[in-house]
Amino acid sequence: MAGETIMSISYGLNVKPTDDPYIKTAEQGVHPLVAAAVPGAFLVDTLPLLKYVPEWMPGAGFKTKAREWKILARTMVEAPYAVTKQMMVILPLNILADIYESSSRLIGFLRHALCAIAF
Repeated sequence: MAGETIMSISYGLNVKPTDDPYIKTAEQGVHPLVAAAVPGAFLVDTLPLLKYVPEWMPGAGFKTKAREWKILARTMVEAPYAVTKQMMVILPLNILADIYESSSRLIGFLRHALCAIAF
């Protein structure tokens, strides 16, 4: 419920009540934060020197997880933003088309009214 409200207010997205892709992505993106927040969850917390070890080396599995989690975090932020950005481009065009259509109907009505008055 809170996720739906946040997505609706922040990005203007209509969130599905169940199985929404944005909510699922947000949940997947937040899960690593919970796992990484536990003190001592990774050996690099105890031995900071390990942050300089290559990813392929034994004991550096945290680097692989960090790379994967970074992708999740970026997707969690960028996916709804991209959709909102796209809607901001499309929506004004739809509004302009509606205004044009309304004004052309108004002009047609005024022409018809003027012709009726003139004759």
